[in-house]
Amino acid sequence: MRTFSLLLLVVFLTVSAQTSAAQSPIRAKSESGKDVLLFPDGTWKYAPASSEPSPAATVHNKPPSSTKLFKPTRGNFGIWYNETKWREQKATDPDEKLRFSLIGGDAYVMIVVEEIPMPLETLKKAAVANARSAAPDAKVTKEETRVVNGKQILAMVIEGTVEQIPFTYYGYYYSGKQGAIQLVGFTGQNVFAKYEEEFTQLLNGLEIY
Repeated sequence: MRTFSLLLLVVFLTVSAQTSAAQSPIRAKSESGKDVLLFPDGTWKYAPASSEPSPAATVHNKPPSSTKLFKPTRGNFGIWYNETKWREQKATDPDEKLRFSLIGGDAYVMIVVEEIPMPLETLKKAAVANARSAAPDAKVTKEETRVVNGKQILAMVIEGTVEQIPFTYYGYYYSGKQGAIQLVGFTGQNVFAKYEEEFTQLLNGLEIY
């Protein structure tokens, strides 16, 4: 299991950048069904009427079963998780990226934090480029904007092959005044469907302050 996780981990590289930019607000639906604009700093306002239909971001919140809080040493955020399903890896190296493993399964989650913010599109391109540096056939198979615990998040699934092992990455990507955050689960392509919901539950525990 450890060899498998290390093989998949080699493709996930730390992203750094020297530029920053404000994100545009995104359109979402309130619980009452009204259109609202959500801003990166957590504020919102009702969206102006528009004749052009605009796809609304899906809204996700911390699951009730995620009662354990993981606080990293870097970054102003936390991750709520279900400790009966996920085991926190105690890092001996401050640069170690592997943070969680699924109890009784081949599913892993890692965190990469950069203190310098960057445009979300830049973060996306860097993540894809890094994946292709280890897996030339890597491709984005799913991409959507989500609102997770009040913050705009890019959700992305990347598939590729490393050392003849087909892998799948399923991650949340955020950039704002807190810096750039990547919270990414990974496993083999053949078992991704089996673990997808477990990944989603943990990723939805991302809480940015």
